[in-house]
Amino acid sequence: MSSAVARNADNPVRPNKPANFTNKPVNLGKAMNVIIARNTYRTNPITLAIYLRISQDDGNNLETLSITNQRDLVKNFIASHADFTDAKIVEYVDDGISGSHTDREAYKRLMNDVENGLIDCIVVKDLSRIGRNLIDVDDLLMNHLVTLNVRFVAINNGYDSFSSPLSNLELAVINLANQHYNRDLAQKSITARNTKSKNGEYLTTQAPFGYKKCDKVKNKLVPDDEAAGYVRIIFSLACEGKKTTEIAKILNTQGIPSPSVYKKSKGWADVWHNVIDPDHCFWTSGVVYKLLKHEVYIGSVVANRFKTIAPSSKRVATRPREEWIIAPNAHEALVSEEDFNKAQLVTVKKRYHDEPGHIFGNKVKCPSCGHAMTRYTKNNPRFKCGTVKVTDHYGCKTHTIQQSEIERNVIPAIKAHADVLLDYEEMKLAQIKKSKATTKSLEAKIATEQKSIEALEAQITKIFTSLASGKITQEVFLQKKSSINDAIERKQLGIEKSAEQLRNLTEGRVRSEKVVAELKQFLVLEKLDRDIVNLLVDKILVHDEKDIEIVWCGGFGGSGAGV
Repeated sequence: MSSAVARNADNPVRPNKPANFTNKPVNLGKAMNVIIARNTYRTNPITLAIYLRISQDDGNNLETLSITNQRDLVKNFIASHADFTDAKIVEYVDDGISGSHTDREAYKRLMNDVENGLIDCIVVKDLSRIGRNLIDVDDLLMNHLVTLNVRFVAINNGYDSFSSPLSNLELAVINLANQHYNRDLAQKSITARNTKSKNGEYLTTQAPFGYKKCDKVKNKLVPDDEAAGYVRIIFSLACEGKKTTEIAKILNTQGIPSPSVYKKSKGWADVWHNVIDPDHCFWTSGVVYKLLKHEVYIGSVVANRFKTIAPSSKRVATRPREEWIIAPNAHEALVSEEDFNKAQLVTVKKRYHDEPGHIFGNKVKCPSCGHAMTRYTKNNPRFKCGTVKVTDHYGCKTHTIQQSEIERNVIPAIKAHADVLLDYEEMKLAQIKKSKATTKSLEAKIATEQKSIEALEAQITKIFTSLASGKITQEVFLQKKSSINDAIERKQLGIEKSAEQLRNLTEGRVRSEKVVAELKQFLVLEKLDRDIVNLLVDKILVHDEKDIEIVWCGGFGGSGAGV
């Protein structure tokens, strides 16, 4: 084996920051839970997150309007509450995104900032803005934010997790109603889209290769003359009996731009770029195959082809053809039905090409072009680069490699790599265990500082009593209170720093113990499966029949070491 590489995923550490101390637990990791007493007299500004969201089903005009209304409502609420005076406000907006799932850009940024201790309070118009999935919202409010000591306010629901929380039953009823509303809205949206599709409207954002969106009629396709010519060439070659691989090679030889290259030249984002040479995207047999199968080229709009495999999931599966919506004669055809049917004769797949779900799926790659190598299963499973059949741009080699040969190399490599990482982790764990004295010292320091804060707070009570009895003036009281508050703040910051150090020590030990246990399992590995390969291997580069390079996933042991 030539070489192997491992990449290291950074472990973000929660930064130090002045906290808005309350009588609730401050999250310092699973191994410890330090309670910091509330300082009633402290007025440090908090960081307040405003989260705004509107669903794309509400239409373009209503989206912007509704976001504006939400923003005004929330800011007016904040301005009318003294406990938010001088708060630092950070805004997170998901405009046109459904609340049925949590895969929302602004929402994920918000949760990341919450995890990193950058947010003290979240304010939303109502609970449905944070989400319409009952389980997700309930877990966020009842578990996650409580653990992290983050306040949550939903204005229209009268919900404030610190001052006026709802009961579990009330919260469940609201979330259930929101989830039911989301399902009803989704069904209405699906019905509306299906009706438009049956009427021949093309609802996908990008027009298929060979067409463009009509400027005058909404959701109607019209031929893109240049690309339409390329489509006709492809069908003509197929009608001559040429296979998809032959067609791809002819197109590449003649310099006909692939769909991604063509769309990029027209201003579309380059989303299908090649990982080795982004400026050279080429035709493949797969691209030609999909184009020849697309009924859009005979003038039909085809919709409802896919369905999500589970609620709130983005993964899809193909529906049976009888469930498709097919609207014939919806736009100008680029090829006749007779030529389309004739072209289908060259799209018959060889069943021995690839096998979905095999252990090295999309992992074995050509180092020259960067594409996944094709797996042939007619005889013994073997891999071969398919790019060499359609273009010589990359100089890909024609060699094949048996899957059994890859397995014989990967298992010993995993063991050797795990052995190196195990030495490193065991050394690190030994150093952590030697720091017990440091751990006890930090815990004692935190306890001492907490007692000092209690004593200082008692002094404030004492001088307040003196003020009330007339023993000291208002001016003297304010001076002394300010001095005491400054001392309390310094000690609170010291507690925060010590707690952070203690958390890092504790989490480092727990993590190292877990990694050591996992690495020991890999030392006795005898057989590979799909899960293990996905966990450890980023890709396998095949240089020739006897020379492979393994690139490890960054999470393999959390180390940058290689073998």
